[in-house]
Amino acid sequence: MKPITEAEVVQACQTIFGKDVNISRGFLHYLQPSGAKSAYRKKAKEHHPDFFATDPLSVQQKQTALFREILHAYDVISLFFAQREAGAWHSPPGDIHERGRWEAPRPDAPPKSASTPRGQGAYYQGSVPARTLQIGQYLYYCGKISFDQLINALVWQRKQRPSIGDIALRWGWLGVEARKKISGARLRPRLFGEKAVQLGLLTIFQVNTLLMYQRSQQHQLGQYFILNNILSINDMDRLVQDLKEHNAALLAGAVRRNRH
Repeated sequence: MKPITEAEVVQACQTIFGKDVNISRGFLHYLQPSGAKSAYRKKAKEHHPDFFATDPLSVQQKQTALFREILHAYDVISLFFAQREAGAWHSPPGDIHERGRWEAPRPDAPPKSASTPRGQGAYYQGSVPARTLQIGQYLYYCGKISFDQLINALVWQRKQRPSIGDIALRWGWLGVEARKKISGARLRPRLFGEKAVQLGLLTIFQVNTLLMYQRSQQHQLGQYFILNNILSINDMDRLVQDLKEHNAALLAGAVRRNRH
């Protein structure tokens, strides 16, 4: 497995924190998971594809590519924290772009084995992270789906669900002109519901109700992998149960630690 370089960790930090931040070895030494997670969430929210659903296709494609880059960068940083905590990370002497001494899975790694489902993109190699996961993340970290297949499934899932603007129109909470006004408003943040509240056209309660109903109408992510013959129904059922056991074990461990 090709070792990750220190330069890759630096590049990941620049993606998450911005290129104006000086990512030195001192920065990496003192960087904490909470700070990285906060910066990641802010960056991911700014560039989430949902924010650009009404923009031209070229803008949507650009933002989707950037969102993938942000996801990959956070994975690299998470791996860095895991290795640093385990004492397996040692900054090499010399220039910061020289290679570090720890190895970690890369999104551009080859398929895990001949039995790994084939598809566009690369497969994760390594152990499943010791944190609670959603089904798409779990399938990826188990090496059952590629990174591109995960992104494609998320895009598919988003396209299958009705927009909250359409739901509000159907329920009579918005008129056609009001929906157009919200969609066309150049406000930050750019989520439809948040813009509707800012414009006084929907209440927070209405937006939350719309979001809950939208989620209830959304196809389960696993259906994408079954429909595209990436996983069988039996495989999907088994992996869903494995995920429940994975998350339950982690939560039980957290409860035991809190008691002590």
